[in-house]
Amino acid sequence: MSERTEFRIKGRRRLAKPYRYSASGLSNVFLLNGFTIEDTSYGEVVTIENLNGLHGAIGLYIIENPDPMSGAEFRFLRKQMELTQSSLAKLMNTTDQTIANYEKGRTADFGPADFLMRSIYLLHVVPENTRAKVLKQVIEHFTVPDPPRTEIVQQWQANKIAA
Repeated sequence: MSERTEFRIKGRRRLAKPYRYSASGLSNVFLLNGFTIEDTSYGEVVTIENLNGLHGAIGLYIIENPDPMSGAEFRFLRKQMELTQSSLAKLMNTTDQTIANYEKGRTADFGPADFLMRSIYLLHVVPENTRAKVLKQVIEHFTVPDPPRTEIVQQWQANKIAA
């Protein structure tokens, strides 16, 4: 999310001054409404009207964005799923150090981990009764259609390579 990304509650008017929501861990999230700012004797207090809904909207924005994920976005999704680096590493069949490197931006290209993280998050947020349908669509994305599949198998057979 390298560009300024704005979030709002539909049907509400925009406030005069957008609020930069840095508590998300993402530097370019701005709220156009759905928040109040109050000055107290302890300083400014910001109240987000629907924090869970906002975080859900940010998460969906991240996984639907075709651009490669940033380390901060990767961390945001992990935290939204309430996973430790170690538990996510187990899901992704990697090490917690690799996850830490992704999140700190030490790895410029996450490779297949980008798609895997988006998929894990998507399955985490969709209602349980629709997970099978969503997973089927994800799997179909990886299915090689015929006739190319048949040609690949024939080539394996010709070279005596087992599938």
